[in-house]
Amino acid sequence: MQLQTRIRLSIFYSPLVVYVFAAAFFYAPILLGLATFPDGDFTHHFLPFSLFQQSEWLAGRWLPVWNPYTYGGHPFLADIQAAVFYPVGDLLLLLTLPFTAPAARLYFLQVEAVLHIALAGFFTHLLVQRLTGNRQAAFTAGAFFALSGYLTGYPPLQLAILRTAIWLPLICWLLLRAFDEPTRWRWWVGVAAAWATAFLAGHPQTFLHLSYAVVGWMGWLFWQKFLTQRRRGAEAQRGELAGGRWQFAIRNSQFAIRIVTLFLLTLAFSAVQLLPSLEFTRLSVRASVDYAYVSGGFPAQDLWQMLFPGILTQFSPLFIGLPGLFLALLSFTYIRPIHNSQFTIHNSLFFFLLVVLALLLSLGNNGFLYPLFYRFAPGWNLFRGQERTAYLVAFGLSVLAGYGMVALPGLSQRLRRLAAGGLVIVVAVGGLLFGLFWQRNGGGALPNREFLGVALFTLLVALATAWLFWQKGWGSWREWALIGLGVAVLFWANGGTNVDAFGPARKTLLSPEVAAVQTALNGGRVYNEYRVYEDYGMSIAAEDVWGSSPLRLARYAALFDNFPLDRMWRLLGVDTVLTWRRELPVASELLAEFPQATDTTFLHRLAEANPRAWLVQDWQTIDDVTAISLLADHTFDLDKTALLPPGMTPPPDTIIPSSHRPAIQYIRPAPNRLHITLSNNPGGLLVLSENWLPGWRAEYPISNPQSPIPVLRANLTQLALPIPAGALTLELVYWPDSLTWGLVITASALLLVFVAFLYRRRRGNRD
Repeated sequence: MQLQTRIRLSIFYSPLVVYVFAAAFFYAPILLGLATFPDGDFTHHFLPFSLFQQSEWLAGRWLPVWNPYTYGGHPFLADIQAAVFYPVGDLLLLLTLPFTAPAARLYFLQVEAVLHIALAGFFTHLLVQRLTGNRQAAFTAGAFFALSGYLTGYPPLQLAILRTAIWLPLICWLLLRAFDEPTRWRWWVGVAAAWATAFLAGHPQTFLHLSYAVVGWMGWLFWQKFLTQRRRGAEAQRGELAGGRWQFAIRNSQFAIRIVTLFLLTLAFSAVQLLPSLEFTRLSVRASVDYAYVSGGFPAQDLWQMLFPGILTQFSPLFIGLPGLFLALLSFTYIRPIHNSQFTIHNSLFFFLLVVLALLLSLGNNGFLYPLFYRFAPGWNLFRGQERTAYLVAFGLSVLAGYGMVALPGLSQRLRRLAAGGLVIVVAVGGLLFGLFWQRNGGGALPNREFLGVALFTLLVALATAWLFWQKGWGSWREWALIGLGVAVLFWANGGTNVDAFGPARKTLLSPEVAAVQTALNGGRVYNEYRVYEDYGMSIAAEDVWGSSPLRLARYAALFDNFPLDRMWRLLGVDTVLTWRRELPVASELLAEFPQATDTTFLHRLAEANPRAWLVQDWQTIDDVTAISLLADHTFDLDKTALLPPGMTPPPDTIIPSSHRPAIQYIRPAPNRLHITLSNNPGGLLVLSENWLPGWRAEYPISNPQSPIPVLRANLTQLALPIPAGALTLELVYWPDSLTWGLVITASALLLVFVAFLYRRRRGNRD
């Protein structure tokens, strides 16, 4: 029995080893440390996020809730792109935790991306193996999806997309198993765990696409289940209706309970991230976006890149290789039951519909379908970049290519030759048309010689594919030759897309500007006017007022929308400025200058440092729109008056007029903690240059009989505390209740599943 189990496991996991080696070979220069991913979101956003999380873990803070180094204070954990709870990323970070050098973190983060490419192929392999029972078909689909123009294009650079996208085929496979064996709870729990993992991976838009596909697949399987019951025969149906109506109702109600449990478990497993992220998102700039902002998509001409990669843009997300596309078209000749399953999917109709719908949606406002989804489909009005639905196109085409591989042995020689001839004609005519009407008129992205090379190579691939189809008979060797040709095409088209010449050590060297900022730090914040990448602050522990995350507080963002620079610097406690301006609107000391190719970067220190905390003796209750105008007005004295929103007022006995200023000591012992000491304190409203969010609370470091101090929102986006007169020491701690409730819900769900597993296992042993 143990030997049989080992054999089954080896058969199950051996494809994973193949995909790991294939991905490693594809990214060999990167894994050998000879190259890295190009500069962009990977190196300038996800790497700093990972470095910050690593530093927090090394300090013993396993839940990094607040990041002071970006956006003047940012809820790190609630920003879903931080993926604090993503299990795969966390496991790899834990295994490499002692390697603290930025170059090492960059290298291991790239290893994580390569591993996800391998997992994408393996999960697709599992699904298509289950659908067809054919190894060649499974490997075809897995390899073509893993190495597709989409998955090897911008998703590795925007790591959250890659982390999220790979879970769709696994969820589909688990759902298929769950519908085949509905009484086996492990499949339903597995679906919930994989679905929640996709959410925790940190890219809501890709998760939206994935979830629509999952719900569609679930509905498709449910429909197939209904059709299967109808096909059982008239006698069985009459018997069921006559004598087993109650049993029929019970079975269907049990199935409905499992579906409901699946959704509840998915929500419960996700709650630890979902609740803080929802709380943050409703206060962010993404709470309200218009159609013009979100409706962009592919121009229709980008469909050419399904045949000819790279002729219009750097990335070719619709490209799965000419052999893969050809096999996907041949899949429509395959009409057989799903291997080892009660279901039949004629002509791979679900995946065909998935491809068509996703392709139409990827056009955004250049097509007719997205405007309907924007208006009627939940979630589609929240995210820009509709071309990202190319994800579902690449996945669906890859699965269809697997079906096409199964269909090949059943094709007649005449049909194979007809298809082969058609392929060559389409490629030749397509290359000619694009050359005449796009390339000749300057509409292509490549020089004429390079375009000619792409067109000729594609034609050679078409001829090689046609030769394989033209021969008499059909053998396994030709299937593997076709797979090899398809993989070779993907290596040719995508192998160098995300490879930069520099190794990790050189890539992570601090630029002269960043090194100068690090030297100039003096306790205040930094204003970087787009002279270095936005998230540099996490690399050198510099508290910057801007960042690169698409999620930022809407009220805070208003301070950067035609707002006077000197007033913004005053509110945010800025004392260092990195800019293109030699002269600033306030007095400053020029510390350094860095000539560039087109202009010069200047580093200034303000002559008068702006405070991080100050005490006011007056306040006004005012709406946010009016508050923005007053804060921008140079005649409004920020040192004397604070602006509070309606509904937030301090106790009347805390504001006692006084002319002298207290001594305020402002220390940050941890990213989410502020230690404040006041002496010679007349009492009043203490304003802190830190972003307000639900979850900030004031604590006394020692037992104190005084009543709790409320934390108010002041000056649009800052913290304010009404404090009594006298010497005072207190700490502000950020820990949102939404996180506490999320931890409780997720931990309870995991505990419930674990107890149920132990119970069923113990009961099984007794049986």
